[in-house]
Amino acid sequence: MLDSEGRITLANQRACEVLNVSFGELIGSRFTDVVKWASCAPNGSLEEVVESLPVQGSVVHRYSSPLRDAEGKITGRVEVYSDITRRRELEREILDSNRVLAELNKQLKETQEQLLHSERLRAVGEMAAGIAHDINNVLGIIIGNTQIARRKLGANSPIVESIDAIESAARDAAETVRRLREISKPVDSSSFRPVDLASIASSVLKTAVPALSDGKSVCYKERLENGLWIMGVESELREALNNVLLNAAQAVGNEGTVEVTVVRDGDWAEVAVSDDGPGMDSQTVERVFDPFFTTRGAEGTGLGMSMVDAIVTRHGGRVSVESEPGHGARVAMRFPLSRIGE
Repeated sequence: MLDSEGRITLANQRACEVLNVSFGELIGSRFTDVVKWASCAPNGSLEEVVESLPVQGSVVHRYSSPLRDAEGKITGRVEVYSDITRRRELEREILDSNRVLAELNKQLKETQEQLLHSERLRAVGEMAAGIAHDINNVLGIIIGNTQIARRKLGANSPIVESIDAIESAARDAAETVRRLREISKPVDSSSFRPVDLASIASSVLKTAVPALSDGKSVCYKERLENGLWIMGVESELREALNNVLLNAAQAVGNEGTVEVTVVRDGDWAEVAVSDDGPGMDSQTVERVFDPFFTTRGAEGTGLGMSMVDAIVTRHGGRVSVESEPGHGARVAMRFPLSRIGE
């Protein structure tokens, strides 16, 4: 405690220890003088001097308030300095614990999503395994009989066109069954080989863009970083990128921009397809990988993105979709890099 002239009138033992003075030296002396004796900032302001109080490795909190008499006149001042080092350590520990908890929550959420995803694929796989054989047998009979009927009727028969339509529909159904089986196909890394993602993207663009651009004013851009090698099956990766590219082309319609990028992100390689189409709302984004979910009505089977998801998962990667209504969409497939190209 200080009087009106700033002289110390009362102090505790801890003040003597911190300032390294005796009570005799402390009481009656000016507070600023005493602190300057004990500090390393003898010419600084009071605040600067107090900040340099010799509490080794400690954090000091200052509380200062004037003392007034009954008439409101300032008669002195109280200065309280608290060692809050442990409190700050606890605060840091709490912050560190919160960060760890946040990371654990994130991992838990990702694990739950992966479990749900695995369960969904397992259910589709069981369904596909249960029906694919029987359906393919029936489709085989239909296709075989259409071919026999076509030969018997001859090319000039007026009903050949109808027979062709029946065969085409049967083959479409067979393709749907194939996609179902593709989704549920187990991981077989023994067939994996080193694959350059830029080469995959380049070949897909060369073969797909001419057909997708026919009669349309769509601009296709590419930004491909070479030398990003992963372990995988080239045909599967090409099919996955083909599906994503087709979706983007259908999204922009007759006019727009589609960009394909292959870039490195740390220990991952990312293949992304962006478009400036109408985009999707959050509910659609959440369901985009669900088997049989489609925004194209009768035109779509709802298996394209499910197959993309399955292929990327089999390659140890992850696929994500970012989109907002009116702001296009971005589908990114991330794969762990192989050291084969290093």
